[in-house]
Amino acid sequence: MAYKTSRSVVDPDKREALTEEFYSEELPKHLQNLDTLGKLYGNGGHFFVGNQLTWADLLFHSIIETFVRMKADYLDNFPWLKQNRAEVENQPKTAEYLKNRPRTQW
Repeated sequence: MAYKTSRSVVDPDKREALTEEFYSEELPKHLQNLDTLGKLYGNGGHFFVGNQLTWADLLFHSIIETFVRMKADYLDNFPWLKQNRAEVENQPKTAEYLKNRPRTQW
C-alpha cells in the first residue's frame, strides 16, 4: 500500500488503517532495503554512493524528513540510515540551508 493511496481514502477509519499498515509494514521494509544498499554501495562510508555527498543522500534526507518529523525515533532501527541523515545535516552548506530555510507543513 502506497502512502499516497492511503492519504486519498475518504473514510477516516480506512485511511487510518491503511496509514498504520504503511508505517508498520511497508516503510520499515523499504528502509531496510535502503540501509542494505547504503552499506553495500557506500564503500564503508556514510553516503549512499562512494565516500562523498550525492543527490541520492540529499533525496533520501528530503523524503525521510517528513516521516522523522512525525516520529523522531523512526530511524533508530536503521543505524546506517540514521548516520547518513546526520552526515548530510553536518555538511556546511546543507546545515546552513536547513537552519535558514522557510518552514513548511510538508
